[in-house]
Amino acid sequence: MSERDKDKSPAARTESPAESLPRLQQLAEATEGTEEGLLNAGVFARALRAAGRPAEAAAILQKVEQQAVDLGQYRLALAATGDLANLLWRAGYVEEALATVDRGKGHIRNAELGQWTLLANEVQRLQILSAAARHEEVLAGAQAWRDQMNGWPETHGENETVVPWSVREALLSAGAMAALRLGQWHEVLSLNEDIIQAKVSRGATALEVARARYNDHDSLLQLNRYDEALSRLYECLAVFELSGDSDELGLIHGAIADLEDDIEHFEEAVRHESAALGFMYSDLHPKGCAASHFNLASYLFRTNAGDRVAMAHRLAGALIFYQTNDGDLPNNLIAVRRDLARAPSGPPATFDELCRLVEQTEGVRFRELFSRLPQRAAPGDEALRTVLEMAHPVEPDGETPEP
Repeated sequence: MSERDKDKSPAARTESPAESLPRLQQLAEATEGTEEGLLNAGVFARALRAAGRPAEAAAILQKVEQQAVDLGQYRLALAATGDLANLLWRAGYVEEALATVDRGKGHIRNAELGQWTLLANEVQRLQILSAAARHEEVLAGAQAWRDQMNGWPETHGENETVVPWSVREALLSAGAMAALRLGQWHEVLSLNEDIIQAKVSRGATALEVARARYNDHDSLLQLNRYDEALSRLYECLAVFELSGDSDELGLIHGAIADLEDDIEHFEEAVRHESAALGFMYSDLHPKGCAASHFNLASYLFRTNAGDRVAMAHRLAGALIFYQTNDGDLPNNLIAVRRDLARAPSGPPATFDELCRLVEQTEGVRFRELFSRLPQRAAPGDEALRTVLEMAHPVEPDGETPEP
């Protein structure tokens, strides 16, 4: 049998969470009342959650936690509270999730676990608070624990259930995200520098470090440190190009384009956004492609490239947003209306012309993407005509309002 045939054999097929449920349920029931049974029930609960049955998963985890406490198996009880807390906060039950995390602290004490495990419990609490937009609490907590953990050994002892470097980086990331949400740009840079140093110290790959360095650019921009931001992005781009990941390359080219536009390097902005758009089309992701079309149109209007090409990209983004009924459509239509007023050559006359114009950008397969979208309007010319009409609303007196 060839390697390709092996890949297609039934045994090689990965079992989905839903398909595994009957087997996992049978195993959990057969071992109920034992330590092994608690482990099996936890696996069954996680499979239920993955299969989209969170209420059943929560009920099982609550039962596992109580049974584990009754048996004095506090590590298993801690694992159950961790899974249960994640399930609850993702379902919107923030206070219940926080109470569950607090119970976990008791299990940590009873199991005589170490400081890194206790910190992991605190990181989970901060992540839940972050999801609830309680950013001041998150930042204060992260800063306090940041000072406390300095000097802690990075070893993974028998009394720990977590990997120290992972907990350290998760804490710092929670703090950096909270500082970002609060607009505390210097604090973002400080926390992110700790993240970078932590990754370097543990021997992370160049790609992992570059991903962390990339996170500095927003704060540097907010502080008007344009040269540093641009230098940082180009350093990251060199690393990302070696990895060849289209999503990351699209992201970083888009970030460079935005920065080049800010400093009025419009030709460079067009060049990088064109590259970003090509990478976005690698997986034909509608939202990313539409946003990149929109941005590229803005940069093109600031150059001498010709307003007809810019108009085509603006409309391409609007067409994607229209067919997918995206919430960003109104903003796109406002931009289309404004652009029509300042584009002497007008919009593309036909859908075919629009496709021809936008597909001059390397990698763009707009016609193919459009054919895969929901057909809110008939494809092609009718959809284009509908979007143009929506961009020209008519007031009761027959006058077109100002854009």
